[in-house]
Amino acid sequence: MRDLNVDQIKKLWTLDLIIRSGSLKKAALEAKVSPSAISQTLSSLESTVGKPLLIRDRGVITPTQDALAILEIVRPAFDAFERLKNINHAPVPQMSWLKFGTYESIAIDVLPGLIHSLRERLPNLKLTLRISRTANLLTMVRKGELCSALITEVDDLDRFYIKDVSEDRLGLFASARHPIAQQGWSALIEYGYGSLAPGKDGLPRYFTRFVKQLDGIKPFILSDSFEALRASAVAGSLVAVLPRRVALRDESLVEIVPTRARGFKDQGHHRIYVVSQSNCDPEETDFLAAEAQKFLPQP
Repeated sequence: MRDLNVDQIKKLWTLDLIIRSGSLKKAALEAKVSPSAISQTLSSLESTVGKPLLIRDRGVITPTQDALAILEIVRPAFDAFERLKNINHAPVPQMSWLKFGTYESIAIDVLPGLIHSLRERLPNLKLTLRISRTANLLTMVRKGELCSALITEVDDLDRFYIKDVSEDRLGLFASARHPIAQQGWSALIEYGYGSLAPGKDGLPRYFTRFVKQLDGIKPFILSDSFEALRASAVAGSLVAVLPRRVALRDESLVEIVPTRARGFKDQGHHRIYVVSQSNCDPEETDFLAAEAQKFLPQP
């Protein structure tokens, strides 16, 4: 490690990314490379150091003491590099209060990193987060109860100011640690599947199109919470209709697709937006969208 160069720094950054994200798969998604590339980088770094840096046991990754000692030294440099990203960006809006709403499943992805980022850039900001369904969130934005909302695409957004954040798609996921995943498509019939419950305005169009592909198979359970469905899928209780970013939080979940349904995986694609009232300050909406984009997996 005496000949520290750009390549070694990149490998150390990859190690940090793996530990922060909790898995090689999530690290690969954030770095926009394949999981095998992440694994090769880790192996090369361990060869250079001459010691193991991660302990992998049943999908759980634990850093060794050597890895923690190395990262304690280099992480301040990584933090400095992260702050450099904002030099050429638009000025941070002067806000004393940010009220926004989203779903539970998106809040889990966004909120931890958002808190850290806002605390550094706007230390006196007060943050309010509301968790609800799309119709309720849009109503609160219309009434001025929320500055903005982070939602998936729906119809009738013409009256809102919209900022694109990310893209996702739906899939059918089951746990590879349980027999359910070995049954493939027949698991939907034997075990049933879990799906999002319709709100008062029904389900988004992309969701309805996706469910229609299931050959008339009826859901065993409908829930307001993707997180509850994900937990049930991880336990091997059912197959769950989940956004891909939600399913990827657990490495045991694998996607189930019909053997003869061409283009099935292309269904359920949808955008994620930040929306606000047209007469609100667009700089605040743009700022929230840019911050959220950092923490939501990109396609």
